[in-house]
Amino acid sequence: MTIRLTNYQYYDHFHEAEEEWQSGALDKLDVTCKFDARFGRGWERKIVLREGIDLKIEKGQYNVRLLTKYPEFESSIVRCCFTLSANGHKILTSTSGATSITHTPGKYYLRSNGVFPQDIDDIGLEPYAFLQIQLNPLLLHSFSPEGELPKSLRHLVKSSGEPVYLRSENTQPMMNSVLQQILHCPYQGIVKRAYLESKVIELIALMLDHEIAIQDGEIKKCPLKSEQIERIHYAKEILLQDLNNPPSLEQLARQAGLNDFMLKQGFRHCLNNTVFGILRSQRLEIAKQLLAEQDITVSEVAQKVGYASTPSFAKAFKRKFGLTPKAHQKICR
Repeated sequence: MTIRLTNYQYYDHFHEAEEEWQSGALDKLDVTCKFDARFGRGWERKIVLREGIDLKIEKGQYNVRLLTKYPEFESSIVRCCFTLSANGHKILTSTSGATSITHTPGKYYLRSNGVFPQDIDDIGLEPYAFLQIQLNPLLLHSFSPEGELPKSLRHLVKSSGEPVYLRSENTQPMMNSVLQQILHCPYQGIVKRAYLESKVIELIALMLDHEIAIQDGEIKKCPLKSEQIERIHYAKEILLQDLNNPPSLEQLARQAGLNDFMLKQGFRHCLNNTVFGILRSQRLEIAKQLLAEQDITVSEVAQKVGYASTPSFAKAFKRKFGLTPKAHQKICR
């Protein structure tokens, strides 16, 4: 079933669930809102840090396909959105043509302020999670001693009426580490805000460094053609169909219509990971969900997601999420 909504109708479903708004007595700037249960389950959490920086974390899963249409509008903020899990896309339409941004793990997009084209957002039916940072453009200027951005970053701040700059990129390994630290913040109160603000600024620094490298030509563009990129994403779908009995590299390449070299190169360029890395990441995401939602032992979860050894599963889980499976299970209970 597919439901088409305007952006106003979409956000109305959060207002209909107004009783679900939660604001901790000690922190009025950290608010979580659940969306209408008729469409699935999920929530949005918005944390206001220092003036000019907001952090938003979204997580959920729809039980119907929602296509949300956003009209053209002028945005006053710079936004960076990291896809932690999802399998959808965003179609942007402007006078210069249509552009598609995929919602897949290991990708992020950076958007300047300015006139944003109309778009249709399709999150899909798989579990999704996003982390967004919203910045006042003046904050970027404040990082420069002279108050002026270097040439390779000036495109991030637009004058009124100018079209936005938008780029989708692979999330870098150091960014992944900081993202996990934000998601598993161990503190509360004033310490939590100080910790999250420092990590968000660290993430901004990594994003700016990556953007400078791109603009200066230090990072090569993906050498793959559009048809090959589609085949890589198709290969990913095949790979994740049966986590306990995945195809070999040779089988996967053959089913996707690629050779072994192109398959490996494509996963690195398009998904910022290896074939095995994608498989391992998906297994651990499912394990995390099982530990949180079911009365099940760690060894049973390890077996369900394809690990023959519980210790090796626990080690991989801690490396990815920063805590042991048992600790995660305890937090969720």
